[in-house]
Amino acid sequence: MAVHHLLRRWVSGGSPLHPLRGLLLASQELGWRQLSSAAAGEAAAEMRGAREDVKQLLKTTSCHPILVRLGWHDAGTYDKNIAEWPKCGGANGSLRFEIELKHGANAGLVNALKLIQPIKDKFSCVTYADLFQLASATAIEEAGGPKIPMIYGRVDVTAPEQCPPEGRLPAAGPPSPAEHLREVFYRMGLNDKEIVALSGAHTLGRARPERSGWGKPETKYTKDGPGAPGGQSWTSQWLKFDNSYFKDVRERRDQDLLVLPTDAVLFEDSSFKVYAEKYAEDQDAFFKDYAETHAKLSNLGAKFDPPKGISLE
Repeated sequence: MAVHHLLRRWVSGGSPLHPLRGLLLASQELGWRQLSSAAAGEAAAEMRGAREDVKQLLKTTSCHPILVRLGWHDAGTYDKNIAEWPKCGGANGSLRFEIELKHGANAGLVNALKLIQPIKDKFSCVTYADLFQLASATAIEEAGGPKIPMIYGRVDVTAPEQCPPEGRLPAAGPPSPAEHLREVFYRMGLNDKEIVALSGAHTLGRARPERSGWGKPETKYTKDGPGAPGGQSWTSQWLKFDNSYFKDVRERRDQDLLVLPTDAVLFEDSSFKVYAEKYAEDQDAFFKDYAETHAKLSNLGAKFDPPKGISLE
């Protein structure tokens, strides 16, 4: 359909079509040319509305950890060695498709998709790729973490055939944890400091043995929720974002707190340990590095329209 036909449908009252969606459709047909400033402004307004609804969702469901994981696992399939989009993987909304949701590392993330689908339905012009990253960053901020310098305008893949192959996400208990972490995150273009900074997000959430094969069925910190009870958390206040993860992993004094092989190695590997010790002692330094790295992760493999993205600030 030509652009002028789309425009005609807006003004003639033919079939109802949201003006922003019309611009997005026109942009698709023209090879994703840059949105006009007016359309970009309206896109930002939709994103702000979605952000407010995510905040309300977090208040009512305490789903911060699973929303962080949703954004990470959509972006974390990126392979810097593949130039072609979307074969390179990354933050492109592919995680909404069943074939990718069934990857072993994504166990349970269908629940996150169900939580945010009403927001997607309400703000239909917001892409899944943007909504996943918006939800992840907002969850960090609402849990007391740093402000993440996010941009939006990510383009969605359109078919399950565009999903990345299984096996690109990190495992919890590989034979050589340091080597495994570097293999996975170096493939994304991240370095040792960024690996350790991102690991600090385990200050939020729990591992559930029925999903990951790791952790206790419940502990004194998780038996009463909030949310569905059970699982084993890395920290005692597992809905508060701070640097306690690094302190708890270093000290290992509480048997009710989880320490995976990929956590322990942060204080065993000489390069990782420099940053882990720093973050255990200096929360401000952790917050600064975490915010920068989270934003970097959220952009991996993303195709933006407009090309420079859209800021909500």
